[in-house]
Amino acid sequence: MARLTATFKSGAAFDIACRGHSVVMDQPESNGGEDLGMTPPEFFAGSLAGCIGFYVAKYCQQAGIDTDGLKVDCDWSVAEDAPRRIGEFTIGVVLPGLPEKRRRAVERVASSCLIHATLHQTPDININLTTG
Repeated sequence: MARLTATFKSGAAFDIACRGHSVVMDQPESNGGEDLGMTPPEFFAGSLAGCIGFYVAKYCQQAGIDTDGLKVDCDWSVAEDAPRRIGEFTIGVVLPGLPEKRRRAVERVASSCLIHATLHQTPDININLTTG
């Protein structure tokens, strides 16, 4: 099992640390933060986009497809019904050097990343509250 730790800084900010790396997560000023970093939904969308990008890049490297200009855009919207959650992601993969004959293979690879698969097979989430 993997682990990361979110440590409260101040206001609405947290340091998120894992494997010796750290980033700051915060809220915009309009939501009580200081806008020191991305929000949780932004990190979530970034995880999906980055995971898809990684899988596409790895496939392209193995298949000899040029990855210059590869980028992944991710748009999302909040669902209008309860509970409050992200209701939709729209992913745009830009791969200028993609041969048409490899399009379906890259689409399959993009749809098979770990985060994408996790969203389709919802994991159990266990919350354990301690006071010490």
